[in-house]
Amino acid sequence: MTPATLKPYVLLIMLLAGFYGAEAQEVHSLGVFTGFTIPYTWDEGFNKDPRYRVKYNLKFAPVGVHYGVDRPGFGFTFDPSIFKAGQSFNVINIAGGDVGERNINMTYFHVPVGFKLHLIDMSFFKVSFVASASVAYLVAAEETISHIDSKLKFSPSVYPSLPPDYIVEYDGVIVPNLRNQALLEKKDFNSLQFYGAIGFRSDWDVGENYRVSFDLRGYYGIFDTRKQDYIDRVNNNTAIYDLPGQRREMFAYLTIGISRIVEVDIRERRKKNQKNAGSQTGPVQSKYQHLHGGQSKKKHSPPKKKN
Repeated sequence: MTPATLKPYVLLIMLLAGFYGAEAQEVHSLGVFTGFTIPYTWDEGFNKDPRYRVKYNLKFAPVGVHYGVDRPGFGFTFDPSIFKAGQSFNVINIAGGDVGERNINMTYFHVPVGFKLHLIDMSFFKVSFVASASVAYLVAAEETISHIDSKLKFSPSVYPSLPPDYIVEYDGVIVPNLRNQALLEKKDFNSLQFYGAIGFRSDWDVGENYRVSFDLRGYYGIFDTRKQDYIDRVNNNTAIYDLPGQRREMFAYLTIGISRIVEVDIRERRKKNQKNAGSQTGPVQSKYQHLHGGQSKKKHSPPKKKN
């Protein structure tokens, strides 16, 4: 055989060796990670409101802690972290021009628990499908709007609630200059949120003790982030910059992390457990044996009678 024809066989042997090694190992990892989110706010009111146009942006997710366990074919992750959600929107005048911005900013601490299904499972490299669920606690939140003096399209149902300096005309409402005007504060948001997520994760072992990981998941918020009191204000036409409708928060979450890894040989652990179990078996001893110096008490037969 030529070296060229040997290459596929060498590669196959390397792959088989990697899989054989993976079958014998359970890998525990502990580390930290950072990343960013790409938020998307799905709001029925925004979707039909001519005053807003979607604007995409990145938000920094400063830090998280990772703990994971990988076994042959699957694994588990526990990744508490701090992240930011909430999208931004351009404010649009009646002519379609950009005259301002509406920003939704929410900071959460969440605790996701995930299951990994290894699509590529080698001793030094893994690519996995990940599904997770998490509970998130709201740390900080606000929703603000800024715009210059302009004319916007408001729903006629909110005209009775407009401030005195908002002037209604036949084709819209003349509005004054606003800068970071608070529309919602933290008290207007729910403190808890639940997320479901799916995505992919790759783990690269760097040497024997460290691992670099890349994780990309798409998260979906189960409930409306706003409290019912504020939703009632929207439905009652007293929140002049909103139209009625449900809202859900979604985001893509990309992280990079480094972990310390410890490998546990499953076969050796099983042998050790079996050995320990075997050492506990043996002849049953009397619980009073220690009273006789470790020797069993012998019964003395009565002396034989002489004929």
